[in-house]
Amino acid sequence: FVAAHGKRKTFHVGSNSSCRQHIRSHYEVYQKKCAEMGLCEHHYAVPHSLVQEREQVKTSGQKRLT
Repeated sequence: FVAAHGKRKTFHVGSNSSCRQHIRSHYEVYQKKCAEMGLCEHHYAVPHSLVQEREQVKTSGQKRLT
């Protein structure tokens, strides 16, 4: 396979719909499907604004405990 298609083609595991940048634009659908299937969301597929928001909640919660 590598000889016929090259090394880069070997590691392609999905289409545009499985691309993390594409998933970010449909995050609500991704989040729902992950919950239905009992899967953890991959941090690359979560929008940056939401990641930052979650981090702020984490750090503010930790500051209250100390």
